Amino acid sequence: MYVKIIDEIKHFLSLIEIDAAVINADEFQGVFVKKLSNQNIIKEKRNIREGCVSSPVNQTHIDITGNSGMLFFFENLTNTTTSIQNIDIDVFVNNVNYLSAIENRMSIVVDGYTIFSRTSTTIINLINTNSIYHSTAFKKYGHAGNQVQLNIPDQDEYFTQLHNLAYLNDALVLLRYNYSHYLAIIIPNESCGNLYSLTQTIGNQNINVSVINPSYNFRIAEQLQSEHIAHEIEKENIELESLQKTLLYNEMSGTDISKMMKSRISQGAFRQLLMIVYHHKCCLCDVTTTSVLRASHIKAWSNSSREERLDINNGLLLCANHDTLFDKHLISFNPDSGMICISKSIDENQRNALNISNTKKIAVSTDMRTYMELHRNIFNDKDNN
Repeated sequence: MYVKIIDEIKHFLSLIEIDAAVINADEFQGVFVKKLSNQNIIKEKRNIREGCVSSPVNQTHIDITGNSGMLFFFENLTNTTTSIQNIDIDVFVNNVNYLSAIENRMSIVVDGYTIFSRTSTTIINLINTNSIYHSTAFKKYGHAGNQVQLNIPDQDEYFTQLHNLAYLNDALVLLRYNYSHYLAIIIPNESCGNLYSLTQTIGNQNINVSVINPSYNFRIAEQLQSEHIAHEIEKENIELESLQKTLLYNEMSGTDISKMMKSRISQGAFRQLLMIVYHHKCCLCDVTTTSVLRASHIKAWSNSSREERLDINNGLLLCANHDTLFDKHLISFNPDSGMICISKSIDENQRNALNISNTKKIAVSTDMRTYMELHRNIFNDKDNN
C-alpha cells in the first residue's frame, strides 16, 4: 500500500508542475493521510450555522486520533504527559500557489449548516518548480491520551498558510523523514478519489491512515536526503548570486541589500542538511527546539569556496546561544579531541549562565579537522590579544 499511496501523491504533484521524481519512496520512513473534518479546518472553511457570517471558533490544532496515527508521530508511546515538541514541516511552493489560485468558493446549506467548497479545481498555469518552503509546527499528546495534536503555529509559518487553504474533506498528507521532520501536502477533495479508495476512506468518514515504508533504510534515506539538499544548495547559489550581481549593478540597491542577499545564500538548505546529520539537536547541548537551531559554518562563509560552502564537514548545528559564541570566536574546539576552548574573557559565572564548561566536547571527524584548525587559530589570536 505504501508504494501505491506514493504513486498517487506523485500523480497529484505532476498535475501542479512538481517533478514527481522529487518524491523518492525510499527516502521516507512512512506516510500519513488524514481526511480533514470540520474540526481540522481553520475559521470560515469549517461548517458554520446558517445565518452566521464567520465561525465562532478559530481552530488551532489538527487532531490525530488512534494508535496508528500516534505511532506515526512518536517513537515511544509511554504516557500522556509528553512535552510539546518542535517539528520541521516542509511545504512545496507550488502546493501553496495552486491552492491559492483555486480559492474562489461557493456555499450550500445542509441541515442548517453552511458548507463552503471550491468552485473549481481546474489546473492553472504554474511555473515548473520543486522549490520548498521550510516551516515549523508543534506536536503533543491530546488530552484523551490516544490523540496527537499538531499545533498550528503563527500566521507567518508556511504550514499555517497551506492549512489555511484547506477545505472540508481535503487530504492532509504527511511524509516522514524522521520523528521531527516531515513534508506536508494538501490535496483537494476532488483529486482524492484513488487516494481515498486505497485508504478505504468511505463517504464523509474521517479516517487517519499511516503506513510505514517496508523497505526503509536509514543510511540510504540519509544519503538521498543529503544529495537532494545539496542540489538545492547549488540551485540557491546560482539563483541568488545572479540576483546579487543584478543588485550590484543597480545604484539604487545600496550595500545593505547586497550584504543581506550574500548572507542568505545556501543557509536554508545547508541547515536542513545539518539537521539530518545532527538529528535535530545542538551538537553541544540538549536543545532540540528546531526554531532556535542554527547552521554554523566552521570556516567563515565569506572566506570559503563554493565547494567549502556546500561541504557538510564545514558545518555545526548549534543552538542560538552557542552559535553566537562560536561565530564570535568566544568558543572553539580542539581539532583532534573535540574538547571545547573557552575565551579567557568569559568568567566562571558567565560560563554557567551560557551553559558552557571545560568538560564539554563535540565529535570532530577527520574531514572536519582542517576547518576546525582554522577556526581555533582565529580563536587563539583573538584570545591572546
